[in-house]
Amino acid sequence: MTDQSPMSTTRTVPLDDLSLHAFNPRQVHDPEDIAALAKSLSINGLMQNLNALYEDGKLGIVAGGRRLRALEHLRAQGSDFADSADIDFDAIPVNVTTDPALARSWAGSEGATQRPLHPADEIRAYAAMADHGSDADQIAAAFGQTRAHVQRRLKLAGLSASTLDALRSGDITLDIAQVLTVTGGAEREAQALKLATEHRYSADRLRHQLMEGNVPSTDRRVQFIGLDLYRAEGGTLDEDLFSDQSRLHNAELIHQLFETKLIKAAEELQASEGFARVIPVFESWVGYQHTEGMTRIYRQAIDLPEADAIRHAELCELGETQTFTDAEKAEFDALEQRMLGDYKDEEREAATVFVLVDRDGKLEVSSAYLPAQQRAGSNSGAEGDEVEKIAPKPPITQAGIEDLRRIERLALQARMIAQPELALDLLAFQLWTEMPSFTGPFNIRAEEQLTLPEVANSLTVDKRVTGEDDDQAADPREDFDAAFDAFIAKGKKHRNQILTTLLARTMNAPFASAANRALMQRLDVSPRAIWTPTAESLFNACRSEALDSIWRELVVTEEREDQMERFAKLKVGEKRQELEKLFNDASTQEALGLSRAEVAAIDSWLPDVMKGEAA
Repeated sequence: MTDQSPMSTTRTVPLDDLSLHAFNPRQVHDPEDIAALAKSLSINGLMQNLNALYEDGKLGIVAGGRRLRALEHLRAQGSDFADSADIDFDAIPVNVTTDPALARSWAGSEGATQRPLHPADEIRAYAAMADHGSDADQIAAAFGQTRAHVQRRLKLAGLSASTLDALRSGDITLDIAQVLTVTGGAEREAQALKLATEHRYSADRLRHQLMEGNVPSTDRRVQFIGLDLYRAEGGTLDEDLFSDQSRLHNAELIHQLFETKLIKAAEELQASEGFARVIPVFESWVGYQHTEGMTRIYRQAIDLPEADAIRHAELCELGETQTFTDAEKAEFDALEQRMLGDYKDEEREAATVFVLVDRDGKLEVSSAYLPAQQRAGSNSGAEGDEVEKIAPKPPITQAGIEDLRRIERLALQARMIAQPELALDLLAFQLWTEMPSFTGPFNIRAEEQLTLPEVANSLTVDKRVTGEDDDQAADPREDFDAAFDAFIAKGKKHRNQILTTLLARTMNAPFASAANRALMQRLDVSPRAIWTPTAESLFNACRSEALDSIWRELVVTEEREDQMERFAKLKVGEKRQELEKLFNDASTQEALGLSRAEVAAIDSWLPDVMKGEAA
C-alpha cells in the first residue's frame, strides 16, 4: 500500500501503533463499559477488525474506538478467565485506508449501524446461558455488559413467553415487564398482561392494581414484625425484583402478629420501667381518643456531669459540620436522654405511658400521663409546671371508629352523585389549590406533564399551559369554606376554564397514548403551530444523511438537481445552517426560486417521528 492509494487493505498492527482518530465519533468512553467489553474480548477474542486512517505516518482508529480502549485495558489488566482467548497484541487486525472520505464513511456508518440487543432478546439469551450453568459474571463477560445489567435482565427470565413476546413487539414497556414479575403465577401474569396490552395500563397503574387487597412490605406493621417472622408463621408474598416493595398476601396474619408483638413490647416496658400502666396503641399516633381526663407530666431535667457535658458540647459542634456515625448518633441520643432527667418515683408508680409503632415501623414510647385529679392535687402540679389537657376518650374501639368513618364516606359519596355541579366545583377547586389527594375532597392526584424540550427557544408556548400567569390561589387550609365560596362566586365559566386548563396540563405525550394520537388527528393539531425547526432545536441532532434527505424532499426538483450536488458537498455544520435558513429566512426561499406550494410544504413539514402523531 502506498500513501497515494485510496484503497483499503487489511493489516496486522502492534497495539502500540494505534491511537484514536479525531474522526471517531466516540471520543469519551465509560470505564465500566470498557472493562466489560475487555472481559468479552478475553472470552470471545477480537471478532471484528478495527478501521483506521493512515496519515502523517500514523494509524488513527476511526471505527472501533471502544474495542481499541478495551484491548488496551485487557493488556494492562489481564484476563480473569483461565480459558481466555489468545489475543496477539502485536498483531491486531486493522482495515486501513488513506482516503479521508472513506475513513469518514467508516466512522459514520459504524456509529449509525450499532444496535444494542433488544431487552427481550437479551433476557432470552442470558437465560439460555444461565440454564447451561453460566453465572452472571460469565454472561456479562460474554456479552460485554456489566454484571449488574445482566442480573437485572435475569430477574425477568421467569416471565412467560407471551410476556416476552409482547415486550419484543413493543406492546409493553420494560417497566411494565418488571411489574409483571410480582404477579406470583402464570394465570395472574396473563391477566395483568391483558390489562397492559388491551386496556393500556401504565406501569404505575398496573402495580397499584396488583397491590389491591394485599399489604406492601413498606407498611409500618410489616416493618415492625419483619418478613422473617411473617414467613415463619406461614405468610406468603410476591417479591418485587425491581424495588424494595413486595406484596404480602395475608393481611389478617399481619394484623395478628403486629398486635401480639406490640402487646409483648408493652409488657416488657412495664416490667423494666415500673410504670403503673403501659398501653399498646395500634395506630401510629397518640391522640385524644387514647387519654381521657389525663394530664401530661414531664421529667425533671438534670445537668450532666462535667465530662459528659463537655462531650455533649463536642458532639453538638461536630453535628453542625458533618453527619454522625452510628456510634456517635447513639452516644449523642443517650446523652440527650439523660439530660431530660426522670419522673419522680411516685409519679412513675402511678403513671400511664403508651407504646406505638411510627410510620417507619419503629417502636415509640409516649410521654407519661397521670389522672387529671391526681396531678392537679399533687405537689408536682404547683405553679410553673407545664400541664397539657387531654380531650376525653370516646367509648368505642378504634376498629369501630374506622367503620363509622367508612359509613360517613359512603353517605357523602351517595349525596355527591346527586350533585354534579358541586362535584365539578370541588374537583376544580382541589386541583387549582393543589390540595393533596389525602386531605382534599377527592383521592385524585393530577401530575402535570410540563417538561419542555432541552432547546425551547424556537417554541411559542401558551402561557396557560406553563402556568406562568396563573393567579395566586387561596390557601384552603386557612378557611376552606371562605376559599371555596370565593372560588364558586367566580362562576361556571371560570370553573370550566380551570378544569380544562389543569386537565390539559396533565395530558400524556401522543407517542405514549393511542387516545392522544387519535386526538391529534381529530383536532387537526400540528406541532408546527408552535414550533419552527432550527439547527439548535432539530438539525444538530440529525446525521448528515438525514439532512440530505430533508433537503432533497423540500428543495430538489429536476430543475434543481445541482442544489442536491452542492448541498451534499457541504460540511455537516454548513448543512444544518442551510436548513435553518430554508425554514426561517424568506430571502433564502426566494433565492432558491421556491414556489408558494413549496414554501407551504416547508411550513407544514414534520420529521418522520412526528408524522404518525400529527394531523
